[in-house]
Amino acid sequence: MPDIENSSSSGVYLDEPIRVQEAPARIRHYFVFSLFSAICLCPATGLVALAYSLKSSAKADVKFHDKARLYSRRALLWNLISIIVATASIFLVLAFFYYMNAVIETNSTANVDVFQKLRAQEINNEINSMVQSFSNEK
Repeated sequence: MPDIENSSSSGVYLDEPIRVQEAPARIRHYFVFSLFSAICLCPATGLVALAYSLKSSAKADVKFHDKARLYSRRALLWNLISIIVATASIFLVLAFFYYMNAVIETNSTANVDVFQKLRAQEINNEINSMVQSFSNEK
């Protein structure tokens, strides 16, 4: 016969293992990064990143962690695209100004040469006229 005095009445015996639901890892939403991208880097791609960031935050609030992670990755992707577009734009603008500066220098030196030749001819004509007038007086 079982010993009832030693057994605890509050004990629960289960045949299967106890499953503990793990707390999901914290999902990064990249909100500040998206806001910076939208304001400072590239507004077009930054706004897309900001939208995905807000979607990720909303899905995490209602415990849809898979969708939240997906939108978080998309927000990060669009933020990286913003950085690439902004960097490429800066290099293109610098290259354009470098090219325009070279064109302006080339044209200005050609114009300076023409003006210098014209001025030199005028000075030579004045000197020749002065020499002729001086020789005519003698």
